Amino acid sequence: MKKTILKNIAASIRSAVNYGIISDDTDRRSFEVFFCAVSARYMYENGFGDTVSPSELNKLMPDIFGTLSDSNEVCIVQKIFDMLSAIPHEEWLNNAQLIGQLYQYFNSERKDRIFNELKKNIKISSDDLPAATQIFTPDWIVRYMTENTLGRIFAEGCEYDISEYKYLVQEKIKCKKNISPEEISLIDPCMGSGNILLYAFELFMKLYISKGYTEIHACRLILTKNLYGIDIDSRARRLAHFSLLMKACEYCPEIISSGIKPQLFEMENITTDEHDPFFNSDLFGSLIRPVSSPDQKNAKAMKLYELLTRKYSAVVTNPPYMSTRNMNSSLLSFIKTNYADYSADLFSAFIVRCTELTEKDGYIGLLTPYVWLFIKSYEELRKLLFTQKHINDLIQYEYSAFYDATVPLCAFTFKNSPSEEKSTFFRLTDFRGGLEVQREMFLNALNDRSCGYVYKTDSKTFENIPSCPAAYWLSPRISELYAKYPPLGSIAAPRKGNSTSDNERFLRLWHEVDKSKMNLNCQHIDRAETREKRWFPYNKGGGYRKWYGFNDYLIDWYDDASEMRSIPTAVIANYKYFTMPGLTWSTLTSGKFSIRQFGEGYIFDNGGCCIFELGDKKNYICALLNSKVFAYIFGQLNPTLNFQSGEVAKFPFVFKKSAAVDKLAEECTAISKSEYDSFETSRDFKRHPLV
Repeated sequence: MKKTILKNIAASIRSAVNYGIISDDTDRRSFEVFFCAVSARYMYENGFGDTVSPSELNKLMPDIFGTLSDSNEVCIVQKIFDMLSAIPHEEWLNNAQLIGQLYQYFNSERKDRIFNELKKNIKISSDDLPAATQIFTPDWIVRYMTENTLGRIFAEGCEYDISEYKYLVQEKIKCKKNISPEEISLIDPCMGSGNILLYAFELFMKLYISKGYTEIHACRLILTKNLYGIDIDSRARRLAHFSLLMKACEYCPEIISSGIKPQLFEMENITTDEHDPFFNSDLFGSLIRPVSSPDQKNAKAMKLYELLTRKYSAVVTNPPYMSTRNMNSSLLSFIKTNYADYSADLFSAFIVRCTELTEKDGYIGLLTPYVWLFIKSYEELRKLLFTQKHINDLIQYEYSAFYDATVPLCAFTFKNSPSEEKSTFFRLTDFRGGLEVQREMFLNALNDRSCGYVYKTDSKTFENIPSCPAAYWLSPRISELYAKYPPLGSIAAPRKGNSTSDNERFLRLWHEVDKSKMNLNCQHIDRAETREKRWFPYNKGGGYRKWYGFNDYLIDWYDDASEMRSIPTAVIANYKYFTMPGLTWSTLTSGKFSIRQFGEGYIFDNGGCCIFELGDKKNYICALLNSKVFAYIFGQLNPTLNFQSGEVAKFPFVFKKSAAVDKLAEECTAISKSEYDSFETSRDFKRHPLV
């Protein structure tokens, strides 16, 4: 069903609920009304009777449905029940995932409020964490992750035919000894509304039936021995519980009255004892590593202790994403203490935790932001996955493919042990049009590996490149260059500069400043002199331009920048390089990388990084960094348009003294300078060339 229709229906439900409920606990009561109405409609559409009242739901499933004694709320349930008839009957049939989708959109208003508060530097509380981080995982991505983890286990250990798996990346399957389906377990430690568990249930059911089990026996085993789920949100647990029971009812309707409970647990309000291993469990969730047993009188804590200290055949999840800047102090302290090397984001800590929950040689499937593939702050995570684990396959999605996520994502599966096999990467970054286009291109790649966007790579080769970015599309020759030649940063000094925190206050265009107060072409900064000649030329980027130019700005350096130094958020970096000649480039640009020469007297900005200590290699380095060779290799390693000094410093420097190169670089610089100075916007303008 189209997403816009579901969103509109969810918005209408939200309006009806908010209009009708007046309570001191509106948020909790609104969920009760929503959950009751949607569940009743689902059961009605799937043949459980003409209608199901709130009281009947409570009697049937008291573990997940509360009571609605308020007559007004019962009336709202009926209104919403009727409203849901806008969703066609066929969309409800055996489609328990629909409930989770509706809940995500029902919750969108609260999520918007949370993200607006972040803009005001209000951190996310434990109460708001579920709403801020829950993202419904699209069905085909659930299938990809589950088929390439659980399905692979079935093929390796159960002699099961996996040819029907549509999203399986079929590589070499090494059969192990035959194991019983009852020995295989899967957990989703951030289960949300449970859609990963729903598809895993289907796969288990087909496996059991193929082995001769009856449907009722298989249902009992799957719910009690094969599938597990944990979440910090009691509401999510209840949604998942109901959805999983409805999935089981597709095979044996009597399961709903059998008393069998799915192995799904919430980590909300377990204990108030600060010394208990589960203290703050509603905030830390399954990231908790319980090393000591909790109070044995606390049955919920004991069960969670058992779940979080055992190993599973497979772990499949869509973990929460949250950078450290948005975490409240308690969560930030916990992550920094317990996941120090993987603390750049909540999702990176969860990746590590998933490896701890998985058996050796087990499989893990994840949907996460793809920044961990490239950015330096995830270097330790990459080393862990590339050397101690084995990436089986990875899909890198187009930047804006996920409408509901605020970051670009990737889905991947890996083995919880190293392997000599190559990894398969699907690069879908060039295909726009949303997730359906991404799905089609992925399926096309499964059928045609020569399509041009599938790469088989030995991930150990990433270690040749500084910081180990997962540049899986690079040729072996380029990887060899990084291994063989020294980085540019060992030959010269790429550096980033200032952050004034107030450019409007400290920067001016050169023609806005009294010339007598300009300090041009100086070789060092004299504090006394800056009280008279306070304005210095300033490199701050400017876009794409090679060889020379963008010398428009001056910076106020009065009294050696004493006013700027008094601003807590201002940064004055690499002071010893101020006024030295060098090369500069724009760190942020909508085009390609370009570098320019400049003379003495400049101070520089973080947006206009520079290279110093060039010696007799200045022209050669300028020519190299303006070449197509650099553009190709650097662009391959840095798929963003953010060209930081640290990234440029890693470039392999192949040097061979060449008078011809030096001469050409000088000529190009002279031509560029002449052209730049021919306009009145240049500080060195003399006259127009046509005059």
